[in-house]
Amino acid sequence: MDKLKTTVSSGSNFAGLYILLMIPTYILPYFGSNSIIVNMVHLAAGGAGLVLLLVHVALLIGLCVIAHARGKVIDKGWLIAFPVMAAIFDIVPLLNFIPLIPTLFHAGALAIGASGDREGPPDVFS
Repeated sequence: MDKLKTTVSSGSNFAGLYILLMIPTYILPYFGSNSIIVNMVHLAAGGAGLVLLLVHVALLIGLCVIAHARGKVIDKGWLIAFPVMAAIFDIVPLLNFIPLIPTLFHAGALAIGASGDREGPPDVFS
C-alpha cells in the first residue's frame, strides 16, 4: 500500500491511473459485462460468461483502491465514496440503466483527487 500511496502522491499520476482503469468500464458493458441477462445466458450455455463481469468488478475495485490511497495521501478519506457509488450504479441491475450517474461520480473523484491538497488551515503568514 505504501508503494501505491507513493505512486498516487502526485495528482497527475492519480488521474492517469484512474483514467486508465476507468476507460474499460465504459467499453465492457457493450459486451454485456453488467447485464444479468447476458451473463445468465452465457452461464446456461456452459460458457464463461461471468468473466467479463469479473473483469468489470475487478476494475471497479481497482478504482476504489486507487481513490482510497489518494484519499489517505491528501487527507480526504471520503474520496473512496465516489468510485464506490459509481460501481453501485454501474453494476446493480436497474440502477445501471440510469445514464451518466457513474460518469458524474468518476468526474468527482478525478476533480477532487487530482486537484486535492492536504486539508488544513490556510497558511496566511507565508
